[in-house]
Amino acid sequence: MADFEVHLDSPLPAPEAWRRILDLRAHTAVIPLTTVTGEAMGASELIEGSRFVARTGVGPVGFDDVMVVQSVVQPTAHSAGSARIRKEGKVVRGRIDLLVTPTAAGSTVRWTQRIGVRGVPALLDPLVAKVAGAAYGSTLRKLLARG
Repeated sequence: MADFEVHLDSPLPAPEAWRRILDLRAHTAVIPLTTVTGEAMGASELIEGSRFVARTGVGPVGFDDVMVVQSVVQPTAHSAGSARIRKEGKVVRGRIDLLVTPTAAGSTVRWTQRIGVRGVPALLDPLVAKVAGAAYGSTLRKLLARG
């Protein structure tokens, strides 16, 4: 499993940064070749046990990244919010820990992830961490920039 962390400062208040990051419809808009589906698609709808799937591919060729919310505490203007999401697909496994903390200037976002990709040997974990960290960092910046 590869581990990486993305840390971003945002001028947005913590509840708004949280809303934008966990707006799963927006993930479909900003992640190439990926469509996210699930019963709960907005940050305020996600609860423990919520399941969603990010399907990446072209036509019938692709894979499903199946995720389950293990815990979720929404932030307020004065307290941090956190979520743990487990990845349990056949191709991608691992977990995501999201922490959004209010600051005097807005908020900080910390996205910590452990990721394993089926068929990729552990020897390549440093490369997986670097590529995934760059991709998730770009995605988080795009999500925060959306209105």
